[in-house]
Amino acid sequence: MKFDESAPDSPALAEWRERLASYLDSQESIEGLRSRQQPNPPWPEPDNPMLGYLLARAAEIAEAEGLQAAITWAAVHAWFESAIETRAAVIRDLGA
Repeated sequence: MKFDESAPDSPALAEWRERLASYLDSQESIEGLRSRQQPNPPWPEPDNPMLGYLLARAAEIAEAEGLQAAITWAAVHAWFESAIETRAAVIRDLGA
């Protein structure tokens, strides 16, 4: 399983390893995308306005509702924004 080789002794990785393994195994055809080095696309540049908004909003949520709520909100919305950007790129590539 290739995922986060930067922290092989991470408690989070130990907790999630088994479930992550089956999830990642189901995505073998796109494994190469996951191994890209940031900030190569599809990751945003550090000055991306949507990234700035997501971080600022997550900070607001952390203050009001706690860190776990903020992390969850940021992860879900970043995932959503990535899907939107990917779909937009495909549409642009198709000339639609």
